[in-house]
Amino acid sequence: MINFFRCFSYFSALIIIFLSACTPGITTTVSEHPLMDKIWSVKEQKFISQEQFRRQLLSSDIILLGETHDNKQHHQLQADAIHEFVTNKQSPAIAFEMLNQNQQESIHDFQTRNKNSESITDDFAKTVAWDKSGWPQWSYYRPVFKQTLENNLPVIATNFEHKQIRKVIKQGPEVLDKKYQDLLNKYQYKPDIQQTLEQDIQLSHCDMLPEKMLAPMLRGQQVRDLAMMTTILESLKQHKKVIVIAGSGHTRKDYGIPWYLHQELSGEQNNTRILSMAFIEVSPDKLQPAEYSQAWGENLKHLPFDYVWFTSRAEREDQCKKMKAYMKNKK
Repeated sequence: MINFFRCFSYFSALIIIFLSACTPGITTTVSEHPLMDKIWSVKEQKFISQEQFRRQLLSSDIILLGETHDNKQHHQLQADAIHEFVTNKQSPAIAFEMLNQNQQESIHDFQTRNKNSESITDDFAKTVAWDKSGWPQWSYYRPVFKQTLENNLPVIATNFEHKQIRKVIKQGPEVLDKKYQDLLNKYQYKPDIQQTLEQDIQLSHCDMLPEKMLAPMLRGQQVRDLAMMTTILESLKQHKKVIVIAGSGHTRKDYGIPWYLHQELSGEQNNTRILSMAFIEVSPDKLQPAEYSQAWGENLKHLPFDYVWFTSRAEREDQCKKMKAYMKNKK
């Protein structure tokens, strides 16, 4: 069962339509949990040290750092990862799910004009109208943008704006440019996967969605993944490395952005190294990494990432209760 409390991670664009945004919560420490602050290598099926992970991080070309949007620790760890590249004299582009493609020109102009500004980080929030974006409050994301902006790293806006996704969900893929219509046709889900993903959407929304909404909402999610994948590949042509800041549902290898990247970059001549990871909140009743797999799919035996970093949980409202109130009001 997909955990609804990851609300702004896997189904972020979809839940925007219904609940706008997760209520930001205070990160709570579960210091005695055996997985706390440990890094799990999925391929090796063992824990690795931070130094071992650091070496893998720095040797990769596309690095996807999957978060739970309202967990402050996740953003600090993303900022720390960016800092590792800077201290090693690498200048990756930083691609954000939270920024929309139609903002790219103004973002470029802002960075050009404000390279040496002491207030560049908070001025950026005003430039992109963060307080009206629907994402958790700026203080949560500030460490990531601070590392990015103060080190003059290119900021890449990867996403479609919310109203564009709503239009796709309501009217269908015909509203998209031909490029994205072709990508949707190229990457049509097999019937069994389509059914599984629709079930995940229903579960993540507390079994409260009309059945007719499931396929359109899944289409909206896929369009976002394809939009981000396309932007990442375009950025890689200009920059040696790209770090992607996105919800962990987008960074999963089985049918998130990494899967599309591997398909698009397949070929004997391509040596692009892709690293996919997720910061995952520990649960008191789950003491082994394998116990977290089914939260990403009932039939999964392994977590769908290259690496998982286990973290504290963020306190948040009962989202099913919030969803129920919303749906009652809509009716």
